[in-house]
Amino acid sequence: MKCSEVIKIAWRMTNNERGLVWYGVIPAFFGTLVGIGYLVYQFLAFQTSPFFGAKEFDFEKIESFVLGFAGNHPTLAILLIVLAAIVGIFYFLLPPLCEGGIIGLTSAIHKKKEGVRASDGIAIGAHHFLRMFEFRAVIGSFGFIYFLTVISLTIRKLGTPSWLVFLLGFIFLVSFMMSFLFIYAQNFIVLENSKLIPAFAGSAKLVVSNFGKTILMWLLMLLISIRVIINVVLIFLIPALVAFVANFFVSAIAFTFGIILAVFVGFAVILLAAYLAGVLHVFTTTAWTLTFLNLDSHRVEKLLEK
Repeated sequence: MKCSEVIKIAWRMTNNERGLVWYGVIPAFFGTLVGIGYLVYQFLAFQTSPFFGAKEFDFEKIESFVLGFAGNHPTLAILLIVLAAIVGIFYFLLPPLCEGGIIGLTSAIHKKKEGVRASDGIAIGAHHFLRMFEFRAVIGSFGFIYFLTVISLTIRKLGTPSWLVFLLGFIFLVSFMMSFLFIYAQNFIVLENSKLIPAFAGSAKLVVSNFGKTILMWLLMLLISIRVIINVVLIFLIPALVAFVANFFVSAIAFTFGIILAVFVGFAVILLAAYLAGVLHVFTTTAWTLTFLNLDSHRVEKLLEK
């Protein structure tokens, strides 16, 4: 199967199987919320870092503000803590569950198994949850968020000396190579019930033995990058848009109405960001799963010939 055919089938499957899309949209919603908080933290950290000639965080001032807010608004503070805990739990637990569901459903739909429903993805994801969770924990060391955290921390503390640029470039190259070699590991875990280390080894071997075909799927890696860029841009725009709307209506009309409208607009933008990210994630995961099924079938045929 050619890469163009894989992309067409994956896109058709993403459009036709609407239940499959929710396995990407729901985790993307919580990921967007966490991403907003993470980037706000990075913004504040850079604003108060010596790199910009500012002082370090005044932790006592922050602590007094938090305790004062909790003392004056205990009900709201408890509600925010509960909501933050719920978002955090779903942020960590939903992606491995839904990722396993996407891979399993893609394989079942592609093989035209009878009686396959979108809800079956939950059972598939739950069956492979622990290994998928381990995979995400390991691969997170090579991911975009990890690399962004390392860059921001080193720049804030050390500035931008020339040796640091080369070091960060080397770290990025190694991270990319490891992520690329393990691109099929999730498929081995879900579709062949492999353990973590054998899944990594099998993925690396499959990539090396089919290096040309895997490189041709580089378009999907670009789509993943586009997804990340869209997320980042929208995440940056959400706080700015909310602040603009709130400031305009608070000054022009009424405070309460302005706050309500700002919250509504911000939530609508979050949903849009989550939907776009979710659809692209389902599409890329589906395409890589179809690629794996194609390459793995050739691998099995070669083993049988031997």
